[in-house]
Amino acid sequence: MSRQPEQLPADVTAEQGEVMIDGPSGYVVSLTPEAALHTARSLRAAAREAEQQRSEASASAEGDAFDSGSAAEAHNRAE
Repeated sequence: MSRQPEQLPADVTAEQGEVMIDGPSGYVVSLTPEAALHTARSLRAAAREAEQQRSEASASAEGDAFDSGSAAEAHNRAE
């Protein structure tokens, strides 16, 4: 990924039987109600997966910091 993820949510409205998504940075899309419902389900599933990945990465980074600190302490005790 070359760009930072957008932190601002998109605005979503219903207009004349279509779902309009007006996102940050000028992103605009028009969807049928069926496509919008499918997209909503996909977005929810992907958001949950991304949260889990972020949580796992954070826990891994904390574990790595703890492990390196423990190794340094063990090394110092051995000397």
